[in-house]
Order: sequence, then structure tokens, then C-alpha cells
Amino acid sequence: MDRVLAWVLGIFAVAAILVGFGPDPAITSWSAQAVLEGTFAWLAWRLWRRPGQDSLCRRFWGAAAVAGALKTAGGVVRAIQFSVEPAAAGAHRTVPTLLVALGSIVLLTFLLLRPPDMVGRERVRLWLDAAIVLVATFVFVWSIALTGGQKAKGPTDVAWTLIGSVIMIVSVYAIVRLLMTKTAPFLRSTGIVLAIAIAAFGVEHALNPQLADADSRGSYVLRMLPALILALAPCIEWIRGTLTREIPPPRRYRVTLRLPFIAVAATQLMLIIQLPIEGLNLKSWGTVIGSVTLTAVVAARQSVVLMENERLVRRLDESVEALGRQEEKLRHAANHDHLTGLANRAFFDHHAQRLGNSDAGRGRAVLLLDLNDFKMVNDTLGHHAGDDLLKLTATRLRRSVRPADIVARLGGDEFSVLLADTSADDAVAAAHRILGALAKPVRVDGRTLRPQASVGIAASGTKPFEALLRDADEAMYEAKRRNSGFYLHPESA
Repeated sequence: MDRVLAWVLGIFAVAAILVGFGPDPAITSWSAQAVLEGTFAWLAWRLWRRPGQDSLCRRFWGAAAVAGALKTAGGVVRAIQFSVEPAAAGAHRTVPTLLVALGSIVLLTFLLLRPPDMVGRERVRLWLDAAIVLVATFVFVWSIALTGGQKAKGPTDVAWTLIGSVIMIVSVYAIVRLLMTKTAPFLRSTGIVLAIAIAAFGVEHALNPQLADADSRGSYVLRMLPALILALAPCIEWIRGTLTREIPPPRRYRVTLRLPFIAVAATQLMLIIQLPIEGLNLKSWGTVIGSVTLTAVVAARQSVVLMENERLVRRLDESVEALGRQEEKLRHAANHDHLTGLANRAFFDHHAQRLGNSDAGRGRAVLLLDLNDFKMVNDTLGHHAGDDLLKLTATRLRRSVRPADIVARLGGDEFSVLLADTSADDAVAAAHRILGALAKPVRVDGRTLRPQASVGIAASGTKPFEALLRDADEAMYEAKRRNSGFYLHPESA
């Protein structure tokens, strides 16, 4: 590749010397441009054929090879025109300009139709941004082409001046935008060189009417510079490039957000300058039409941005709601028993401590409950039957107390009920309701069971929760010993 780079620089150096001192500078200049553009096409073709590389990189260099071949053909035709009929060559630019424009369209189509890592509205916004640049460039080139003594003459001259320069400027925008979002299928340095080369071609096309009759040797040397820069781009990619792309998170720049407003302001400024000086002539009418068109495209672009923002806000709201639901599920799972859905020991203790730190009103009571012969159910009918009995017990417990009372499963077949703003008599009444509800027959695994339980009751308006729970535990074991169903701790009041 070092030889190819030396070849490119050597071709330019020799051609510059021949243009400066040789007999036919125009033929030499256009021939050298064709050779340099042909070198670009050949190098792009080699990059396209390079095995093992990223598919998007491969497709880009394939499009670049086709574009380079068409530009080479345009340069060859131009050189032939100067060789055959030098006097009329400046006036016959349709065929070479058409070939160059076709080559640029191939590359531009790839950059806009296949932007990497862009889908949906993001791709639509890319197209609208490109349209903004296209219209703004159209207005500027229109003014340049119709300015000065060597302005474009006739519709064909104006049309090809506009087409060539506008396509190339938009291509530069597409390349720069890919570089800014860090999703380009080429190195940053390669993209910068490509953008400079294509921008130089675009400026050359925009100034075609003014440069058409320029036959100075310096102008012919300058015309070769874009082709030289273009040929350097694949050399850089070949020397420094990798086979795959690294795709970091996309980065957005403020310039892309401000682009529509900058473009509208620029065209409006041109209109303000042109109207007082020239009135409503051909040039100012073109600026008016371009300004109106640009405003419409910007409005469409901002509508897409607003829709995208609304979609993002909606997705954010949905995400927040989903996180809220997930947080609620996690909080519920942390505070409740997974089998019965009752409060667990941690939630029961926390609620009891909070209740103990507040005004207790008429007092509070703890009921501690243990199922009788639960182990026998597990041993004879299986653990699934035991789980069904626990869930049934939980349901009947909740229905036997007030909605504000806390019912918890402390573990195994042990349950607890925390009664707030209550008395010992109310606690005894609650124990009667619980035992009556539990004693109703139930079918479990094809067998009829009559669950029995022992309930310990402790009530007080002054004792801390830990003491009440200890008293209820003692009362429960006393109820088991007496086989009395429930027992009220003697110190309850």
C-alpha cells in the first residue's frame, strides 16, 4: 500500500509539473484526474473484496467503487473533449457532469438508504436533515450560478451546476453525520478525508460557470486537488482500518438539533439581502421558493422530532409504571408469606413496634395460634395437603378479624393476630370466632378434616410488644396443655 500511496502522490506531482510547463495543461489536468479517480475506484474495489470484514463496511466500499468508476468515466470523457475539440470543450459538460452526478448518487443512496444502526423515525429524520441541507445548498448554489460575468447561461448549464454541487454537498453532510454519531463504516480519518474531497468537488461544481473559461495553469492544478484527496481516503483505510466496526453508544451533537434553524435563518438572510438590491428577478424568485420549501421541510422534521419525543415520554412513563409495579411486587414479597399471602414475621414485628410507639387507645392484644395435629396431616396426606390446610387457615383467619387487624404466618403452622385499639374481652371474642371458623369441616385430598387449633391470648395497654408476644406464647402452650382451645394470659387486662 505504500507503493500505491507513492504512486498517487507521484501522479499528482508529475501532472502538476506538466500542467505548469507542458503544452496542453487542460488535457493533462483532466487525464490526471481520471487516473486518480480510477485509482480510488480500484482501491475501493480491493477494500470491497477484502475477506473477513464487516458486512456494512464491505457494502460501503462496493458502492464507493461503483461511484469511483463513474467519476473516472466522467474524467476520461472530459479529457477526450479537450483533446478532440478544445475550443468547445468548456461548453459541452453534460455527459461528464452526468457521469459524475450518477457516481455521487450511488454513494449518496447508500449513505441515506442504508444508514447503520438507524431505524424508524431516526432514519426518517436523517432523510429530512439531508433534505434541509439539499434545499439550503440549492439556494446558495442557485445564487452563485447566477452571479458575476461568468454566470451560468441557459437552463442546462444552471441545472447541471445545481445537480452536481447539491448532490455532493448532501453526500458530505451524510458522511459527517455518520462520523458525528460514530456509526460510520470507515475510520474517522478516512471519513474526514472523504468529506473534504467530496466537498471540494461540490465547490468546483458550484463554481463551474465562473471556472468554465478559466484556462490558467494554476486553475488546472487546483482542479486536480479533489481527485488527489479522494484517492488518499482508501489508502488511509487500507493502512489503518480494521475488519470490523466498534459501535459505541450513539452520540448526539447540538449542531444536528440546530441545523434546521441555521438553514432557515441563512436562506432568510439571503432573501433579505437580495430583494432590496435586485428585486423579484430569477435569482431572488429561486431564493423565495427555496426558503418556502425549506420552511416546509423543517416543519415536517420538527413534527417527527415532537412525535419521537412523545414516544420517548410515553415509554418513560410506561417504564416508570412498570418499575413501580415491580417495586410493589418486591415490597410485597419481602413483607408477606409466599404460600398464604399473609404478613410475614418481619412485617408483623415492624407493625407491632410502630403500634407500640403510638397511642394504643383501649389497648392492644396478640393472639398466637398453632394448628393441632398438623404434623399428622403432613405425614398421612402429604405436604401438598398440609399446604392446602395452611392456605385455608389463612383465609379463615382473615375473615374472622377486622380489616385493620394484622394476621401473620410466623412459620410452619404458627400464626399470629395483632389487634389494635382493643380489650381483653374483645380479644377473647376474636379467639372464639377464629376457633369456630377453623372448626368447620373441609375436604383436603379427598378426606374430610375438622381443623383444631390452640390460641394463646395476651392483652395490655402498657406492656411492650415483646412482652405481649411472650405472654401469648405461654398462653398458647397452656391452652394446648389444657386442651381448652384458647387461654387468656393471667396478666392481660
